[in-house]
Amino acid sequence: MKKILLVDDSKFWRLLLYDLLKSNFEVYIADSGFDGIKKAFEYYPDIILTDYNMPDISGIFLSIVLRNYNEFKNSGIFILTSSDDKLDDFWVKKSGANKFFSKLIFKEKDKLDDFLITLKMNDFYSIKTNNHKISREKIYEIIEQKLKSEIFQKEILNLLKFVRDEKHLIFRLYIFFKDLFDIDSFFTLLLSESEGRIYSFNGNVSKNHAKALLLSYFEKPTIPTTWTFIGDFNDNSSKKIKEHEKFLIKFENKEEGIILVKPGLNNFKSMTNLISTSLGVVFNTLNNFKEYMNASIFDGLTELYNKKNLIIKIEEFVKKYSTNSTIAIIDIDNFKSVNDKYGHVVGDKVLKKLANIIKNTIDKNAIAGRYGGEEFIILFNSPEIAFTTVEKIFDTIHKTDWGGILNDKRKITISCGVSSYKMNQTITDFIDSADKLLYKAKKDGKDRYYFENYNLMENKYIV
Repeated sequence: MKKILLVDDSKFWRLLLYDLLKSNFEVYIADSGFDGIKKAFEYYPDIILTDYNMPDISGIFLSIVLRNYNEFKNSGIFILTSSDDKLDDFWVKKSGANKFFSKLIFKEKDKLDDFLITLKMNDFYSIKTNNHKISREKIYEIIEQKLKSEIFQKEILNLLKFVRDEKHLIFRLYIFFKDLFDIDSFFTLLLSESEGRIYSFNGNVSKNHAKALLLSYFEKPTIPTTWTFIGDFNDNSSKKIKEHEKFLIKFENKEEGIILVKPGLNNFKSMTNLISTSLGVVFNTLNNFKEYMNASIFDGLTELYNKKNLIIKIEEFVKKYSTNSTIAIIDIDNFKSVNDKYGHVVGDKVLKKLANIIKNTIDKNAIAGRYGGEEFIILFNSPEIAFTTVEKIFDTIHKTDWGGILNDKRKITISCGVSSYKMNQTITDFIDSADKLLYKAKKDGKDRYYFENYNLMENKYIV
């Protein structure tokens, strides 16, 4: 016969439930929440039926405490309430109880029968051990930990309102850890496919050291396309990160990031375990948002700006640099024949290779994007820089061994038109002026570049 523990501070309900259940269960009785927990460890009941509202601790806290022990992981815990409140389902999940039942069911035979069937037909059980000596202090400790967990997780999840400003969100997270753990220094790494972001607060270490160390703690790290470093990094520093606590952050078993701190408290690990779930949600959301934003800004294949954002960048560039703004339009020669002969997969590799050559050649002030198909645009803040950079790109293209991609001796060549901005020119006309030079370069034999009215290029192709 299964054992059931009745926990209720009302003598009336204890007697009523005892009479109802004694023919089907071995019944034990407790007259308070604390007494219920004590007798649970004394008798190891298969089912606990507890009142919701009691003077010492509620049925919710009783359930929380018992679910904290493996002995009662598979026990049936049911909470009786005097109302029929829909919020009960919420508290069931929070407390670990199997179900809430309203005491109003005792007025309706059908519902009462369903209640009894639920108790009798399910395979609830507890595991008897002699390992625990439960005390009021231990009960309060478990309840306090639960409350701390709820409060801390709420604080962490509240950070999601700053998801559009990752720097501010991470700064708020740093302040949270500083207040909670009295930390000396704080490092965090967020990993997504397109970008890895490393933050340092009071770190004063080199970027390479921080990156290598943080990545070393991952089991299967995603290697992003680009890296961003925010905070007080010092590439001239020989300082090493030592005696830090690490906290790997996962969401649904996927590694999203890591936090590294030098705490002033000894209970860092136990405390961070309370917020692991909410931190996983926050880091996953930040990574997903970063991927979404990058996808809306950058071309998925080449990882340069896409056409929509390229136009925006041209407008901003012209406002900033006026007539020094110089645009280069590059087009791969005979690219259709590359796709036709080698296939689109190889064609994509050629596009990515050219994009990488462009990225590795332009300076930090230049902006590059994929204008469409096999066309690329580069913006320069002076015609002199445009000239020297385009020369370098052509030189690199000519020296590149394309055999690794094409599996033959064919060479890839490009054509280019370069033009500077004229006062009051529209963006369309600005692009058009370079496009016409590109068209002329194609018409005149390809594998060449034309500059518009730039007298320093005396022996170059000049219009």
